[in-house]
Amino acid sequence: MTDLPFQYEAVGRDGLTLKGQVMAPDETAAVRRLSADGLTVVKIAPAVVKSQGRDRDLKPAERVLVLRQLALMIEAGVSLLEAMDTVAQGIQARKGKVQFQAAIAALRRGDSFGQALEDNVLGFPDYVYAMARVGEASGKIAEVLRQAAEQMAYEDRLRRDFANAMTYPAFLLFAGFAAVGFIFTQVVPRFGAMIGDDRSNVPAMSRWVLAAGEFANANLPIVGLAVGALIALGVAIAANAQIRARAYALAHVAPVIGPVIQAREITAWARLSAFALNSGVPILSAMALSRAAVPIGSFRRGLDMLDSDLRAGVTLDASLASHTHLEQMDLSLLRAGQKSGAVGAMFGFIADNYEDRLRDRMKRLTALIEPLAIAFISLIVGFVALSLVLALSSTFEAVG
Repeated sequence: MTDLPFQYEAVGRDGLTLKGQVMAPDETAAVRRLSADGLTVVKIAPAVVKSQGRDRDLKPAERVLVLRQLALMIEAGVSLLEAMDTVAQGIQARKGKVQFQAAIAALRRGDSFGQALEDNVLGFPDYVYAMARVGEASGKIAEVLRQAAEQMAYEDRLRRDFANAMTYPAFLLFAGFAAVGFIFTQVVPRFGAMIGDDRSNVPAMSRWVLAAGEFANANLPIVGLAVGALIALGVAIAANAQIRARAYALAHVAPVIGPVIQAREITAWARLSAFALNSGVPILSAMALSRAAVPIGSFRRGLDMLDSDLRAGVTLDASLASHTHLEQMDLSLLRAGQKSGAVGAMFGFIADNYEDRLRDRMKRLTALIEPLAIAFISLIVGFVALSLVLALSSTFEAVG
């Protein structure tokens, strides 16, 4: 049976009056759930479903705010269920609200916090669900949620900085393609008319450019449809999960983009490992939880070998040296941490180090994209211009 929202007024164990909303199949079930939380129900009635809020999912900034609100309320002594219920009431995005209400229902059924989030509240980075499990295992849910929020906010800033840095190169590409389109549809056909039908003395590259320009000018609707179809195809390809996974694997080993992706993976993994170990989580459980924060790929496959190696008595640094591409300095730090009992602190240092690298590599990537965009458009325009010049010079030589 589908859960429905009920508005309630109840008295808590401390005698304070509380108001809120609870999800349940019917009113009787709602009263039972509230009573199980130690509340004495005074009033309860079906909640009025408002039409406010768009039918959309949560935005990244809203997700960060939700995690911060949950952390703040749990720190203040509010129960997890009540905090989730309060946050759900304040969400304006209808899809996001429904997801949180489903997670609340899962918690009431006895699911763990991390499992309830992962199964119902989609769209968070993988490490958020892993960190929620770390919070449950360590009893520090509020602290974990705050760290997850800070990590999400940091990555959101990186994405926005990258998007801002990409604005000018994107404008250059758009303007360049528009200029090339104008040349092909307006300028090239005029040169073709000047040269005439006899193009036996014209170089091959010039003939290709003239033919392409004349075809584009004569079939503008077809060309427009072809361009639109290519854009739609690109969007469809980007929406395919398998293709995205393959693209991620290729980008992982690319010269410039690869180091950025690798630094991000190691940062998230090391940060979560540090927090889990510093919170008293056993190393096997900590490694399993932090591994869940890493996307599927070569680094994740190497981490998958950790569990069996550690159970077989292989040291952490030796297993990572065999199955990952961590640097010798990182492995030395972990080796020293194992001897001194400060593995968590060493993971924290590694996370800080790779976070600095991630920031620097992002700057290099964005600094490289602009000149590459200019060079790409310049090559196309230069090729077309050279073809036209060669065509004219060949024609004049033939006439002369």
